[in-house]
Amino acid sequence: MEKDKWRFDIAIGSGTLGQSTLSWRDNMLFQLPITYFTAADQWSNSTAYPDNAVFNRTISSRCLECHTTFAKTISPPDETPEKFDGNKIIYTVGCEKCHGPAAEHVKFHLQNPNQSKGKYVINPASFSRQQSLDMCTLCHGGRLQKSTASFEFVSGDTLSKYFKIDTAASEPSNIDVHGNQFGLLRSSKCFALSNTMTCITCHDAHENERGKIKVFSERCITCHNPQHQNLCKLISTIGPSIKENCIDCHMPFKPSNVVEVFLPHSNNPIPALIRTHYITTYPEESKKILSLMKNLN
Repeated sequence: MEKDKWRFDIAIGSGTLGQSTLSWRDNMLFQLPITYFTAADQWSNSTAYPDNAVFNRTISSRCLECHTTFAKTISPPDETPEKFDGNKIIYTVGCEKCHGPAAEHVKFHLQNPNQSKGKYVINPASFSRQQSLDMCTLCHGGRLQKSTASFEFVSGDTLSKYFKIDTAASEPSNIDVHGNQFGLLRSSKCFALSNTMTCITCHDAHENERGKIKVFSERCITCHNPQHQNLCKLISTIGPSIKENCIDCHMPFKPSNVVEVFLPHSNNPIPALIRTHYITTYPEESKKILSLMKNLN
């Protein structure tokens, strides 16, 4: 590859917020300076890049730990930037991220096609609350500082064996809505008062439920109901339809201070709007919802 040309080799991101691009060079990965920003339906600079094109942002194994299922590092442990074996990467976040390495599972069931019970895979449904939270916190717990090599943590293990974990809950206003969803959830009264609530209490990892407000609201109602004497106080104003949208009032979209981009011909950064996982009351958001419903009626 010519030294002045950088190819789009890998795209990362679901596309909901956008997609960023990576390029291989000498077994190293570099983030390219442009990103597709979905909210504006156009290309922009990559987050935290200056307004001119530079090509010096290397990708670490910790980056890949959240954006791939596995990547093989071939450089010495203390060498930076890290180098990777491009033939030993499992792209995207796949089944093995939560269910563990599956080679033995595949081998066993190919040899035993009539065996219906899965072997050699991990079943997160059997996890304790902490095991479940650790599984999700690996990628949704903010900038965790690792104490061992990346990709050594396997679902079901204890995250603190591999990362330095801050056990003190931070002030929610100091947590950005991007990246540390667990930090925001942990600060929520819902979470603090529960002995069982985890990420998968509300999220089904096997279904694409993005944007299904009613589905998530129904999960809120399993706890916030007359039987538990903690139904939303606005039910007398909104009526039964309140059960169809708890989310916009109590988990509204908030601008990220981390994910913001400059669009062409603009000098002002545009932040990504991301739904907060700090579950609480937002009076201004409630006013918007009530106003909207009044206009619809």
